[in-house]
Amino acid sequence: MNNCTRRNKWLEVDLLGLRQVLGRRPKEFLVYELVQNAWDEDSTVVEITLPRPVSGKTQLSVRDNARDGFRNLTHAFTLFAESGKKSNPRQRGLFNAGEKFVLACCDEASIVTTTGGIKFDRSGRSRTRTRTHEGSVFSGVLKLSTSEWEHICHAVRRLIPPVPTTLNDERIAERKPLHTFQAVLPTVVAENGCELRRTERKTEIRVYEPLTDEPAAIYEMGLPVVATGDRWHVDIQQKVPLNLERDNVTPAYLRAVRVAVLNEMSHHLTSDDASDSWVRDAVGDTRAAEGPVRKVMDLRFGAKHVTYDPHDREANLLATSEGYTVIPPASLSRNEWTNVRRYGASLPAGQVTPSPTPFCEDGRPLRMVEEHQRTAALLRFERFAKELAEVLIERHLIVQFADDQGWRFGGCYSDRGLIVNVAVKGMNWFEGTAGDLLENWTPFLIHEFAHEAVKGHLSGSYHAECCRLAGLLARALIEQPYRFELLRGDRCG
Repeated sequence: MNNCTRRNKWLEVDLLGLRQVLGRRPKEFLVYELVQNAWDEDSTVVEITLPRPVSGKTQLSVRDNARDGFRNLTHAFTLFAESGKKSNPRQRGLFNAGEKFVLACCDEASIVTTTGGIKFDRSGRSRTRTRTHEGSVFSGVLKLSTSEWEHICHAVRRLIPPVPTTLNDERIAERKPLHTFQAVLPTVVAENGCELRRTERKTEIRVYEPLTDEPAAIYEMGLPVVATGDRWHVDIQQKVPLNLERDNVTPAYLRAVRVAVLNEMSHHLTSDDASDSWVRDAVGDTRAAEGPVRKVMDLRFGAKHVTYDPHDREANLLATSEGYTVIPPASLSRNEWTNVRRYGASLPAGQVTPSPTPFCEDGRPLRMVEEHQRTAALLRFERFAKELAEVLIERHLIVQFADDQGWRFGGCYSDRGLIVNVAVKGMNWFEGTAGDLLENWTPFLIHEFAHEAVKGHLSGSYHAECCRLAGLLARALIEQPYRFELLRGDRCG
């Protein structure tokens, strides 16, 4: 007796204990394990029979028409035996444990194939002379309640069969993928037919819309293996690296699948989808492509959005006033921010709606209108602005004129004075009748002079200050009309 044979005698399996452990698993695994084996052969038809339980018992039967049937009958009762499946990533399963787990849950069972049969009952295990002409039949007596039976039947209809598959003579519906693409994903294969190792290979991925009552799941070649709660069913056409109980994947594998789906399916996402945890998980991955990251940002925050800029607080207020969504730092995870900044998927407010002050230390100097270049119309505006500053804010105003197309603002006010950008306002703004000039100039000057007391634009305080200044202006028109004599005349300019 060699060492390997001796070691095979080390362990025994307590079927009752194994059954108790398996009792924690959802009951549909009883069918899934058998169906996956039938699909992995060269079957063209698979038939599942599971009648409604009578007195708490029923008989599960799975029949296929594979030409060669069950190749090695000893594999029907040997846990973790060597299997050709291990080295073939295009076949389901890994541990050669499926039928054994189902057997552990049966009161009695039989397997009949082209090479013979095995019967499992109270007296033990025995060979039979019964054979099939083609394919294999597994049959087992199970203890099931009616609710468990209904649950299994419902779960079996979630299968996406690669070949015609029936349940109680009713064909399980075929499904058409919403999209099919290829991606590189981790898988598991046996190296030299023995030692298992993880690897990566390109595989086909099929995306399906879940039915109304179905939770989205990762599928392994038509077999639902892990519920995800994501947007779609994702059917991986190679071996999925699952745990022994075949009901979970690692977080790293789940993220790899999510990134692959996001990169291919972002054009199908809705604004509701864009905030889902699976999308956010994928957006924060370094493998997420630029287009999908931009798409998700637009779906979450609208077509116009900027990121909060702590270096230009006024720019944040200006962005809001111009209809942009200002994205606060807490709205995205650190990983999401990394990709957003990497792709420029949302720019800081200071780059999109910079504050009107041109006085930043590293800012480009404005192109100014020199003293000798000022026209009569500009000088008239300067005198009027100074008069109004004395009335409204009691300041001796310094007025400067810029002529800079690169500065998109009409003007700005600070403690350094008032700057008016002629390039934006246009010369016509400085000309017209007294009524024209009052209509043009006073809203602008009230807007700017209100910053003497309030810095931002969007607060209630700023609104109240504008209203207060408008009231002072109206009073001055009655009580100090001489201040506005320079506007008199049919036309100015």
